[in-house]
Amino acid sequence: MKKYLLSLLALFMIFSLAACSSESSSNAKKEGKSEEESAGSKEAAKVLTKDEFYKMFSDPKKYKRSKVEFYAKIFIEPEKDEDGTYLQAYADNNMDRNIIIAIADPNLDVKTDDIIFVSGVVKDVFKGENALGGTVTAPVITADKIELSDYATAFAPALKTVEVNKDINQHGYVLHLGKIEIAESETRLHVSITNNSDRNISFYSFNSKIVSGNQQLETQDNYDAGYTEVQSEILPGVKSEGIVVFPKVPETGTLKIMFEGSSEKYELDFQPFQFDVTY
Repeated sequence: MKKYLLSLLALFMIFSLAACSSESSSNAKKEGKSEEESAGSKEAAKVLTKDEFYKMFSDPKKYKRSKVEFYAKIFIEPEKDEDGTYLQAYADNNMDRNIIIAIADPNLDVKTDDIIFVSGVVKDVFKGENALGGTVTAPVITADKIELSDYATAFAPALKTVEVNKDINQHGYVLHLGKIEIAESETRLHVSITNNSDRNISFYSFNSKIVSGNQQLETQDNYDAGYTEVQSEILPGVKSEGIVVFPKVPETGTLKIMFEGSSEKYELDFQPFQFDVTY
């Protein structure tokens, strides 16, 4: 059903995109303006604030021709034709913010689950049915720019970044803590491990801990983000890097960060890889 609705939408959007330039020209003539003046006025229009953008979902028609800039996650395979690309996405990765986007670019390289940045104009509102027969209402956006992005940039931007860049080496097991990103919803530790020994080594990300003040924080999962993870088993001569995620820590303070690992050479004694960070 969703696929069928999007196909109907594509037909609607073809008309909208084709009519866009003639409508702009017609409005300019009615107002006694040149097309250049009209275009300049459009460029000068303010982008909706975040609060205005959220309100737009309850009454898209009220915000027609308003400029918008937002991040979204595509949830249905894009439709294409010779005139453009047509998307359904969740703005801010929120299922309550279903939004429909069209851009006059048939070669746009995006797919389901991609995270995108969109700049465009509120064109109209689309109404249709979902798979259960209920009514679906979604704003229609005519985009002038769509760019690929990533989860951290779009939905969990860093409020503060702490550069650490320190190594701890135990028996050729080198653990590097690059930086700490503190976001509103999470803390991201950028870690790399290099195996300079002659045996396989293991990294126990699930045993990682942060002590902040009198709190002990455990790792948290964020499957939606698709972050690269440090491999649990690392062969000799191999470097593995990724992100270890924790709940949010204070934006200033002292952290005691501990990681655990081991080697197939069981007689080697490994202590926790501990980083003390003040920022």
